[in-house]
Amino acid sequence: MKNQKLFYAIIIYLIIGVNSEILSQEKNITIVVKRNDDKSVDISYEKKLPGSYYLNLELINLTNSYSSGYNGVVDSYSGNLLSLKPVNTDNHINFSYKISYTMGNHKAKIDSLFTYMLPIKTGKKVKIQEASFLGEKYFGSEKPLNWKSYVIRTKEPDTIFAMRKGIVVKIVDDFTEDVTSGKVYTSKQNYVVIEHNDGSYASYSGLNKNTMFVKLGQTVYPQSKIGILERFGDDDYKLHFSIYQLFFVDLNRENQTLKSQKSALKYITPYFITKSAVGILENNSEYTSEITETVLFQEFSKREKKNYSKNPDAFK
Repeated sequence: MKNQKLFYAIIIYLIIGVNSEILSQEKNITIVVKRNDDKSVDISYEKKLPGSYYLNLELINLTNSYSSGYNGVVDSYSGNLLSLKPVNTDNHINFSYKISYTMGNHKAKIDSLFTYMLPIKTGKKVKIQEASFLGEKYFGSEKPLNWKSYVIRTKEPDTIFAMRKGIVVKIVDDFTEDVTSGKVYTSKQNYVVIEHNDGSYASYSGLNKNTMFVKLGQTVYPQSKIGILERFGDDDYKLHFSIYQLFFVDLNRENQTLKSQKSALKYITPYFITKSAVGILENNSEYTSEITETVLFQEFSKREKKNYSKNPDAFK
């Protein structure tokens, strides 16, 4: 029974990877400094990856100008941050800087009543189970706020679908299928993270390598194909999925351990449309996936609705 419980556990900071930007800093965001003829300085950024990032730019040993630096959310691939004016126009402005950033917008206004579709084919019936948080039990880590994550197990390599319109902001497609008999847990899972318009995120974990239907920066819609499930253990296929937001910003995590690390994420208990009703999913209950035009078109633009009426397959 103990091993059976482990089947449904997730260590979220190993799977989702939202806060790993702080630790790995692979230069997703770079700073561009432009010195002008009038001795003013324009500071801008360039961002390689799609999605929203909270950015902190600290100016060090700034002379001949005044600025408190920059901290805020950047979501375009490039943009202006600061313009520095010289106090004495005969002298140059001098400074050094350091930056830190993490994925997400901690000030996003989340739509807690939004209706999602289940991440499986319309008409398919599945059992929904809630995942426990392994970090709390085995590492003494603090459980993320409002922790809620779901598990679907199937006997077939089902295709997984987007639950809501959004932008693909992270793809991990590194791990090959491991069918070790009796396996109860692994952090080496492929996954996709999608950012929604209100600043929330959806994660889809447990996908087979090289089966992704999406690319970074792509817009997906309800029922858009995400990927195909990977076999887990002897004969099961298992999907972990959850919806969450960045709750607070903590950019000083380098010396934190698994036990002391506090999650910056807040989890959302969403409403889902199923064949029976729209409501909150109950643990260990069976549901049949459903979709209606009302749910499908919740976030469609007028142009998207028009294009959908002409070619629905283009949105899958």
